[in-house]
Amino acid sequence: MKTRLTGVSFGLALAAAIFLLVWPTYSGSNGSQPTHATLLQVNGPFVLIPVMLPVLTTLIALLLRKQGVRIVATILIGGFALIAGFTIGLFYLPAAILLLLASCVPDAAKLRDVF
Repeated sequence: MKTRLTGVSFGLALAAAIFLLVWPTYSGSNGSQPTHATLLQVNGPFVLIPVMLPVLTTLIALLLRKQGVRIVATILIGGFALIAGFTIGLFYLPAAILLLLASCVPDAAKLRDVF
């Protein structure tokens, strides 16, 4: 059960990262024409570090499958979502919530018992 929740958390973090890198988040105008640009186009390759940090954190939690690793990963992603909340952090909030559930749910619990 914990592995499934951690896997879904990884999938959500990966989807958020792909969305942030591909979707045009910046808009402006060039004379009379509107222009749009992605995070990667505006900020360059340096933006890959903060965008991929939650993805790598959930991947490590998924691969190592230890309770302590899940707890540390939950703290890291939760802190990231709060600190970067006004920019890209809120996109990773669903992944942080699922990782928190994976850290708190006992091994024998079923998903229906969580809700």
